[in-house]
Amino acid sequence: MESKINYTAVGAFVMLLGLGFAVLLYWLVTGGKQQQFTPYVIYATDSVAGLTENSSVLYRGVSVGHVTQIGIDPHNPGRIKILVALDASLPIRADTVAQLRPQGVTGLSVLNLTGGKSAQPLDRRNSDGDLVIPYEPSIFSRLEGGLSDTMVKITRVTDRVDQLMSEHNIQTIGAILDNVHTVTQTLADHQADIGEFIAAARQTAQHTARLTQSTITLVQQLEGLTDRFSRSIVGLKEALSATKTAANQVSDASQSTIRLTTTGTTMVQRLDQRVLPELSGLIDQLQQASLATTRLLNQLSDNPSRILYGAAPLPPGPGEAGHANASSSSRNSP
Repeated sequence: MESKINYTAVGAFVMLLGLGFAVLLYWLVTGGKQQQFTPYVIYATDSVAGLTENSSVLYRGVSVGHVTQIGIDPHNPGRIKILVALDASLPIRADTVAQLRPQGVTGLSVLNLTGGKSAQPLDRRNSDGDLVIPYEPSIFSRLEGGLSDTMVKITRVTDRVDQLMSEHNIQTIGAILDNVHTVTQTLADHQADIGEFIAAARQTAQHTARLTQSTITLVQQLEGLTDRFSRSIVGLKEALSATKTAANQVSDASQSTIRLTTTGTTMVQRLDQRVLPELSGLIDQLQQASLATTRLLNQLSDNPSRILYGAAPLPPGPGEAGHANASSSSRNSP
């Protein structure tokens, strides 16, 4: 008897049942509505161990998105570039900060967003134009880094202690202790000498103190002497300055005297060349006038009538009488 099962109907039923389960699962995941997401970028500066793709992104414990991609930043290998998709209705502010936080004891991690008190929206973008949420290492990351550094330092200290406590160094320390014991024993044997040395050192210190006091007194006296010497130097400088001023004045007076002497010499030369010859001629004329006046006075004293008749004619000389008479007769003839 042949089976009457319709495999086509069975296949269609299975397909419809699977599609129904898929729709139901999608409805359960999305809550029965279409959710919109906004992409953001987070640059992590520490280890992101435990964070995987599709890891949850929480905002103060509330799931608001998921991680879409994790990789090394090609522009800065020291950073991890994390791409996340967040609910488009979530207000991301300028003070929002992302931190990596472990999730229970599973070893997985999630990204937790904090902040949001600022009224200014996030506007920081990278070179690709994506919005960038600032990243801050969590307390666990800082503790992990601090513990790592501490362990490294402890390891270094342990290595150095091992080197310090080597066999050679132990032998050297033993030799040093033996030498210290020998020195201590020697000091104990010479305790009396050491006491005397200390007493002598005390006396030396006392003498040194007195010598220091005397030196201080001497220095003070030298300072006083230096002060007086300085004042003397100042006075000497003032005296030299006054002497220099007087010398300059004498020099100026000498120059004036020289100029005056030169001027007087020039004037004397001019008097000798021009005035004295004329004055000598005038004196000669005055002497001649004086002599003529003296002769005139003598003649008037001898013959006062000369004022009225003038001077008497001189008597004619030999041979002048006849000539004089002929001249008179010629003047008297008609």
